Amino acid sequence: MIKEEELNQWISEFHPTVETEIIEVLRARVQYAILDELNYMVSNQIGTADEVKKIVLDEITEITNDSIEIDTEED
Repeated sequence: MIKEEELNQWISEFHPTVETEIIEVLRARVQYAILDELNYMVSNQIGTADEVKKIVLDEITEITNDSIEIDTEED
């Protein structure tokens, strides 16, 4: 199991402050997560900055190409 101290070292906390729309909060969370992943991978020599950018971009492309399930269930 990953130690909390190690996680805290690499995961930025996000506290919405200036965002006024839900979409802004969601986008900011994604941006923080991507930057955290890039920083972690480069710092741990998983690849050069350019190699790591390509890896992460490929992951994002794969995620966005997967089908999206829309919740159409009415309460």
